[in-house]
Amino acid sequence: MAINFLNSVNLNQNELIKARVENQPNNTAAGTGVEGQLYYDTTLDVLKVWANGVWTEVGGGVLTVSTNNSTFINLANVGTAANPSLTASLSATGTPDNTKYLRGDNTWSAISGIYDWSFEGDTGLPENVISGETVKFVGGTLIGTVGSSPNTLTINHDSVLRGDSVSAVSPAFGGTFTVVDSVTSTAQGHLTSLNLKTVTLPTPTPATITLTGDVTGSGTTSIATTVATNVLYVYNFNTSAIVTAAEGIVNNDNDTTLPTSAAVKAYVDASIAGGLIYQGGYNAATNTPNLDLPPTIAGIKTGWTYTVTADGLFFGTEQLRVGDVLIAEIDGPATLADWTVVQSNIDIASSSQIGIGNVYGVSGISVTYSNGTATLINTDKGSLQNIFKNIAVSGQSTIVADTNNDTLTIAAGSGITLTTDAGTDTVTIEATQVGRSFTNTNPTTSATYTITSGTHGLGTDSSVIMVQLVQVSTGETVFSDVTRGASGLITITFATAQTAGSIRALLQKIG
Repeated sequence: MAINFLNSVNLNQNELIKARVENQPNNTAAGTGVEGQLYYDTTLDVLKVWANGVWTEVGGGVLTVSTNNSTFINLANVGTAANPSLTASLSATGTPDNTKYLRGDNTWSAISGIYDWSFEGDTGLPENVISGETVKFVGGTLIGTVGSSPNTLTINHDSVLRGDSVSAVSPAFGGTFTVVDSVTSTAQGHLTSLNLKTVTLPTPTPATITLTGDVTGSGTTSIATTVATNVLYVYNFNTSAIVTAAEGIVNNDNDTTLPTSAAVKAYVDASIAGGLIYQGGYNAATNTPNLDLPPTIAGIKTGWTYTVTADGLFFGTEQLRVGDVLIAEIDGPATLADWTVVQSNIDIASSSQIGIGNVYGVSGISVTYSNGTATLINTDKGSLQNIFKNIAVSGQSTIVADTNNDTLTIAAGSGITLTTDAGTDTVTIEATQVGRSFTNTNPTTSATYTITSGTHGLGTDSSVIMVQLVQVSTGETVFSDVTRGASGLITITFATAQTAGSIRALLQKIG
């Protein structure tokens, strides 16, 4: 397996003794190279270099030039073997000029010979046109033609308006219609009127007549109709048949008038005013539905009632429990005071039950209350109390506190640092001994990879740190530039950017 270098190798002008260029049987086996890369073609016994995107033979020159004629082209070498010069000429027969073209049979032929075509109309025989003849376009009925420069033929309609007029006195269904003479109208065949007379529907199955919009007329008829959607409006009715909110439904209790929606709402609102209206459950944990965050609460009405289905805080302060009941006292309640909270499930507190309880003191413990909160204070810190109990340390025997003065002493040993926090009564024990080895992979796709002393933890003297690189995918040892800088900084440089996580650095401190 070859040693894998990820950066250039500098021999500092020293000889490369008995070196051998890569051997491959052909370009395909050599693969895609980079500019200046070499390989030896063992099939052709030549040295090749990758230049301008292809493998090119190194050195040598043109040895022989062979010329072969093909259709239309004669190729001749008019130079020397060392300096060949190729001349190409047409092999067609005949004499070319600006009135001829080269035919597919390699012959120069007159262009006039190909301008031969024919045309025909709806009637008459086909007409043949040869080079030099003129074709004339002649207008027909209501159609005229005009020729103009450059090489333009315009075909026009004569724009004559027709004056035909047709009238039907007795159409099949008894109506009459008149088509206005186009001489006096801007539209040909314009239908100006359709005068309907009596319509006799066929029997035994009558036809359907659809009436839309406002329908007026005279005479006597009897038609069963269905009112279409969005056609019937309040203003279509006689005002005496409509009850408005101001008039009130209560004062118009009959079977002949219709109330407006405002009248119905006013009647319903007046009927339920002051009563409890159950709205369903309320999840106090998620505030669902929203009862305490504007603007949704603006739609809540007096008397709306909810049952709590999940514990939570109401308006951020009131503790609600499952089974509690909420009643809105005003429209759009915006504060806790605008609600009545009816509590349930209140029980005596126990180790498993939230409820009513009491806290009382014992010897050495005092209890004070403030806004329902009990505060316990240890009033006896003397020798009767062992504040520090037995402490077990991993890997060590149990440490027993000094019961005479309640003091626990922790001493730092070699490589151990102690830090204390008086606010939390915390003692932190940390090992300060510097590690001996470190490993990680390049974190980003980059040509430069740095490891600081704060990362590897091997100290600030980089001269005693040994570095080895491994390709993660193959496990091979690879080589690149390694610079050991100040303060323990290790810098690894690749010739090209390496994929993140592809190269693992192995660091070991020596001494």
